Amino acid sequence: MTTSDVIDELLSGADSLPELAEHAHEWALANLWWASSLAFILVISLSSIQRLMSRSTLRDRQAFEVLPTNGFDPALEDVLRFAKQIARAQRNSSRWALPARGTAMRVRLMSVGGPLTLRIEGPTRATTVLRHQGYAQCELRAVTGKESAPERPEIRLGAHNDSAGSAAAA
Repeated sequence: MTTSDVIDELLSGADSLPELAEHAHEWALANLWWASSLAFILVISLSSIQRLMSRSTLRDRQAFEVLPTNGFDPALEDVLRFAKQIARAQRNSSRWALPARGTAMRVRLMSVGGPLTLRIEGPTRATTVLRHQGYAQCELRAVTGKESAPERPEIRLGAHNDSAGSAAAA
């Protein structure tokens, strides 16, 4: 087979392209209902699988509290190093099998009847990275049990005083 034969064969095939395109268009219109339903079923099943996988990952999380000492005054480099460590912990816990929703790191500043603490929460796969906290003058404590899920604070707007309300009514 020579080059001229190959070119002649391609040119003869190019003449039938409009007919092939018309047949493909007719086939696509005739089979659109099952192709779209198949795509819909695929999207629904993939999102369901992702939700189930992230549910188990979100249930299995570990929290640590960083308790500062009285002389705690971090430099900018320490803060940036700590932020990089948290980002690395999320990257280490992320794998192709885990959805991003389950690998998120949560950082909370809390004060429950005492000094201000920093709570870091992430997947248990990242605990080895989370344990190596970046601040020198801080104590790291694992949060277990009831402490791991703090209650939401109750916020009341305006003055709420029962004796003032009863005095105004009288």
